[in-house]
Amino acid sequence: MNTKLKTALLSLGLTFGAISASQAATEIRYALWANQGEAQYEGALEFKRVVEAESDGKYSVTVYGGDQLGTPRELFSQLALGITQISASGDPGMKEIEYLAIPYLMKGLQNYAEVLETDFGKAWNQQLIEERELRLLGFMPRNPRQISANIEINSIDDLKGLKLRSPERDYYVKSLSALGANPTPMAFAEVYTGLQAGVVDGQENPVETIHAAKFYEVQKSIAMVDYISKPAYVMISNTFWEGLSNEDKALMTRANDASNTVINGLLPKQTEQMIDEMKAAGITFTHPDLAPFIAATQSVRDELGTATWGDDVYQQIVTIGQKDFN
Repeated sequence: MNTKLKTALLSLGLTFGAISASQAATEIRYALWANQGEAQYEGALEFKRVVEAESDGKYSVTVYGGDQLGTPRELFSQLALGITQISASGDPGMKEIEYLAIPYLMKGLQNYAEVLETDFGKAWNQQLIEERELRLLGFMPRNPRQISANIEINSIDDLKGLKLRSPERDYYVKSLSALGANPTPMAFAEVYTGLQAGVVDGQENPVETIHAAKFYEVQKSIAMVDYISKPAYVMISNTFWEGLSNEDKALMTRANDASNTVINGLLPKQTEQMIDEMKAAGITFTHPDLAPFIAATQSVRDELGTATWGDDVYQQIVTIGQKDFN
């Protein structure tokens, strides 16, 4: 439509496309952990841009970063009720999906995507819909998890007996134990002071989290061990989803893909900048041989994989998880 004609119709309050000038846009609340400027937050803004532009104003998207709307578990309740429409976090709402993050099981985001496209992966999503009114829309890229400490880690032997803060999930605890460390579950909010006071010797997180939380101020080194490759999961309210037309459902998926394109473009550059900043602050980065780390955690993969999915599905996941898409 000619821009001048479109403007004239708007001034008259006449309808065109999907919405009239006088009709209020439907708000989509998008919640995530990342803060303004971070690659994932910028990705959420790209989602907003695509949805608003391609729906001709039918939808408006408000991005809430920094966990403003609550924890992932709190957001699940909001999503189920349709109060919040989309969230991105490390918690997908069910064990079968979350445990794809057991150490060195998945090589990257494409591996996750292929697992979720299997018959059993689709069944997991259906279970989420039926039991929790949640639907997995897609993924959001994050960096792999690394280990920081108050000593330099050059090999797996340097982890022996090291007290490392761990999230309160068994796959973290079992993984760090298998690596020879002494895992200490601790709330994230307590980690900085715990490191500062020597309650723990180190912790594990993606580089962007270590940088954002300023853990590098109270650590000496970061070992790049990529021991868990875990994306954020983009969840959409099934109540909201079922009210969308097929065209709008395709738009939401397309907007999430566009979001990932932006993140994949920004994240490597931001990561390099963060590493340079932390080096300038005195942090030593090491790159231990990963073979001993992979071997040491084999028992964790086998134990938790079989317990979570059964041996047959676990073996299928191993095959998909180790595919090289590069």
